Formats: sequence, structure tokens, C-alpha cells
Amino acid sequence: MEEKRRVLLVIPNLDFGGAQNSFSRLSHLLEPHFDLLLVVFNKANLAPIQLKGSFIELGVSGSGFILGKALRFFQRIIRLRKIKRKFKPHASVSFLEGADYVNILSTIGERIYIYIHGSKLFDKNIAGFIGLIRKRILIPLLYSRANKILVVNEAIADELRNHFKLLNQSFKVMPNFYDFEELNGLASIQPDDLEEAFFKKNKVICISGRLAPEKGIEDFLQIIPVLLKKHPGLRVIIIGDGPQKDMIKAAIVSLGIAYADSVFDMNNDNEATVFFLGYKKNPYAYMSRSTMLALPSFNEGMPNTVVEAMGLGVPVVAADCPYGPRELLGCGKFSGTWPDFNAYGILVPVLHDNEARLLWISAIDQLLDDVFMRKKYKEAGKVRAQEFSYNAMDTHWLKLLNT
Repeated sequence: MEEKRRVLLVIPNLDFGGAQNSFSRLSHLLEPHFDLLLVVFNKANLAPIQLKGSFIELGVSGSGFILGKALRFFQRIIRLRKIKRKFKPHASVSFLEGADYVNILSTIGERIYIYIHGSKLFDKNIAGFIGLIRKRILIPLLYSRANKILVVNEAIADELRNHFKLLNQSFKVMPNFYDFEELNGLASIQPDDLEEAFFKKNKVICISGRLAPEKGIEDFLQIIPVLLKKHPGLRVIIIGDGPQKDMIKAAIVSLGIAYADSVFDMNNDNEATVFFLGYKKNPYAYMSRSTMLALPSFNEGMPNTVVEAMGLGVPVVAADCPYGPRELLGCGKFSGTWPDFNAYGILVPVLHDNEARLLWISAIDQLLDDVFMRKKYKEAGKVRAQEFSYNAMDTHWLKLLNT
């Protein structure tokens, strides 16, 4: 029997996030075909993510000080290089920028792939003096040393070529992929009677993802009071957790809107409009029963929740942010007017000003009122989502890692 090639997947943490979910899915796809090692810098904020392969922790935590960051950076390089020397991988694939640097600088001659899931140019977390160093020096210098840069869409490749001077670098588009049979199976699991009654009684907007500034949730909630005037029974569920949770709650209170912290508050007597469901091992049971999914992000790569919602037959209203939503909902095309009622979902401008807020209100209002529009997007979304199925990407990954 031929010995399996050894492959490393490297990520800074297994916190709640889209890159971490992609890391998990890729481990499931690759494990039957390779001797798979999963490397994480540390186990802080470990989410209950299902993984396949052997798990290795570098045991190097983060630091809030510049000197501490530098020391830990070199510790990670040294420890990962030791792992590579011991296991002699054929290839190493890294997720997220910190892991990319460490992966590249710890190479022992294996093939280096870095997997980019979002914009660097529009990422508000890349800011200040350190952000300037990352954009002007580290990304152009170190990313050019990778054997290939993997991106979830062509727009990210264009950004890296044009803004980060990686003109001679080799890129390959490798979209996220999904097991829709599994997702639909999870979605079919019925919540308890109270929750089921909640979805049958109300029109529900679902937001799913990490509660972080770049997700635009606080800005989105500004339009809820206007929508409630015409749709007083409208409800919003927020699935996920993150650092901005308290700020979002404060914003809700300032708008005079009631919120609840528990699914158990979903009852006939509760006056809450917004419900924080927290992290859910099975968010699909809630997402699939919602009237629509909203994605108000300021920047994305390939938003998992959009493809998952489409695969479950849930209409999507998304910000036309850099770069993923337009490629997913409109195949890169613009219908010519706002809101952009595109082939597979509705696109609206990023929530930067009052004009954008009015367009969001118009789009959601029309979708809530028009049952035929909702039916159209349910059916069209399911067709589009199949292009990102598990089976569609299996061959691409095996071909890449077997070269």
C-alpha cells in the first residue's frame, strides 16, 4: 500500500470565525487522503469545532506588547520548524496572516501554500504603524516566497497583485466548499416547541457570524426601528459571539429596542425584537427557519453564512462589500440599480450613510412583502450553492496537494 503524503494545516487559533470553519471543513476533506497534521499556535478561546487529523499545539500565547509579540513570533517559527523537521511534510497550508508568516519563515523545503479568505486592503484591523508595516513590507516580501497563494475568489488575487505588488506570484482560486446534505440534515432537526412556534408566528431576519466590528451588525440595527413601523412583528436573531456583543446591546438599548439573551425568551408574551442566541453547534436549525439572512459586513472574502443560507433555501440580503457577496449573489454582475435584485440574492451598498440605510430598508421591506420574490430566491439560491458543494472541490484539492 502506498504511503500517504504528509500535509500540515496551520492556523493561529480555533476561535469562532469563518477561517476556522474553513480549516475544519478542509481537515475533513483531506484526512482520508493524506497523513494530516493540524497545527494551532494556542488553544485560547477554543470553539467546539470538529476536526480530522492529528492535533498539535505550539503552546505560544499572544501578547499585548510589541516586544512580547516579536518574541512570540520567533518562538512560533522555531517550534513550527521543529515540527516540520520531525514530520517532513510534503506541503504546509496556512490560514490567516499570522500563520502565513510563520509558515513561510519556518519552511524546510516543503511546498508552501497560504490560503487567503478576505481583503487585506479593506481590513480595518490592519491599521496604524504596525498595519503599515504589514501592508508595505511583510505582505509583499513574505507572500512572494510562497509556492502558491490560494484565494477564495479572483477579486482577492487582483487586490494582492495590484496593491501589494505580487505581480509575479502564482495564484489559484479555491472557494470554500460545503456538505449540503449534512447541512440540510442538521437544518431538519426541529427546535423545541417554543422555538418552532416563534418562527411560525414571526417574520425573522437572521444574522449569523462573529460579533466583530467588520461585520457591521451595530450599523444594521439602526434600520430596525424604521422597519418595525411597517412590520411590527419583525424579529431579529443573532447567532454567534464575539468582542462587540456588549456594544451591540448598548446600541439596541439606545434605539429603544428590547432584546433578550436567551432562546427561552422566545414566547408570546416577550416584547423583545432582537434575540441573542449565542454560539450554536447547529445554527442551521434556526437559519433555515428564518425569513431571510442579512449580511451587513464592511468586508468579506467568501462569507460562509451566505452560501449556507442559499443552500438551505433562505433568501439573502447582503452588503456589496469587498469582495465576496457580489460574486456569490450576482456572479460579479450589477443589475444597474439599487437595491440590486440580482440573480441569486439582493445586494445593497455598505451601510456607510443614510442613503445606504434607506436602500437596505427598501430591499428588506420588499422581500418581507413579496412571497413570490422570496420563493424565487429560495430556489435560485439552492441552485447556485451547489457550485460550492463538497464534491465540487474534492478533485481540486487532491490535485493541488499531490503535485
